[in-house]
Amino acid sequence: MNEIRVIAITHRDFPLETVGQFYLSPEARAERLKAIRDAFGMDELMYLATCNRVEIIFTLRHYVCPGLTASILQALQPELQETQVRQVAGAAARYNGPEAVEHLLRVASSLESAVIGEREIITQLRTSYEASREAGLTGDNLRLVVKQCVKTAKEIFTFTDLSRKPVSVVSLAWQEFLNFGIQPSQRVLLIGAGQIIRTFCKFLNENGYHRVVIVNRTPGHAMTLAAEFGARAVSLADITSYEEGLDALVSCTAAPGAVVNESLYTSLIRGESGRKLIIDLALPADIDAAVASSAEVHYVGMETIQSRASENISSREQALAECEPIITSGVREFERMFAEREVERAMRSIPEAIKEIRSTALGSVFARDLEQLDENSREVLEKIIAYMEKKYISVPMKMAREVLLDAVSRN
Repeated sequence: MNEIRVIAITHRDFPLETVGQFYLSPEARAERLKAIRDAFGMDELMYLATCNRVEIIFTLRHYVCPGLTASILQALQPELQETQVRQVAGAAARYNGPEAVEHLLRVASSLESAVIGEREIITQLRTSYEASREAGLTGDNLRLVVKQCVKTAKEIFTFTDLSRKPVSVVSLAWQEFLNFGIQPSQRVLLIGAGQIIRTFCKFLNENGYHRVVIVNRTPGHAMTLAAEFGARAVSLADITSYEEGLDALVSCTAAPGAVVNESLYTSLIRGESGRKLIIDLALPADIDAAVASSAEVHYVGMETIQSRASENISSREQALAECEPIITSGVREFERMFAEREVERAMRSIPEAIKEIRSTALGSVFARDLEQLDENSREVLEKIIAYMEKKYISVPMKMAREVLLDAVSRN
């Protein structure tokens, strides 16, 4: 356990631009990491990269100092200048032994994320491990670490309020959409075809909304998205001829100014009365202020979404105290699991050694004595020896395991 090491370059210590400089493309990753493992004498190696962190996780017999960190980072990205790499190495977080395990449990549980409580990090950790395992870079130690990371993270997400309240833009917008009471049979108009609209479209599709129209400046993008989710596509240039009306409008484009003014909105609702829901997820806003302030509109803009996000982030931060005992317990559980595995490794040769002793005893040392026994006596003796062999293998291993695990518990 003391050989587990982590070098972490994260949003906490560096601008995201600096973090991104140590990102390895999936195509180059396996070959580069194998070279690093062999060059530095690492037994196991794993590489984790997300939008706000790059972490090198490995096992090494000696302590990781800033100098070694700089050498590893230079090998990771040899095209970077040495002075720059040394500056990063000096400020990068380094974890050794038990503190490395605790750090990884915290990362997997999203306690170290830019947005705490986001579950995506579990998938990212698993995917990174699988990629390293398939490349032949990992062994039993990192397998046990990742196993404990996933288990601890699931406990935190299940038994605390860390992730109960959404903080992502789309999740909060979807909550506002449901709160307004739009039914699956009602008409939904989506303006834009970027990732936010795509995710919102996925929510609509999964919940049975079937009267969905996607409007975009580039018709091809709208058509691609519509085909994926069973919606209908309309070009923004043709929107004035849209005649179906709407019950809800969700917009998120990169336009520099309002996309929906009073004139266009009047055209879209086709003289219908009744309050309409408008969710505007663009910055700057897609919806003209005169439309947003209308008495016939329930308007949800980014100011509202960001306010809800801040409230929920505050709630998540209050839940951090609930997570600490689970992290502590996770570290303890890993220590026991690791100690038990070490006992099994150390005593792996015992069964073969005892079998060899048995074979020598029966085949040479007591061979003449055995020849003088009748068949029944031989059979009884064989049973006794087999029983003793089994006990001589299992009892010492069980006792050693109990002694070591008891020592771990006391420490």
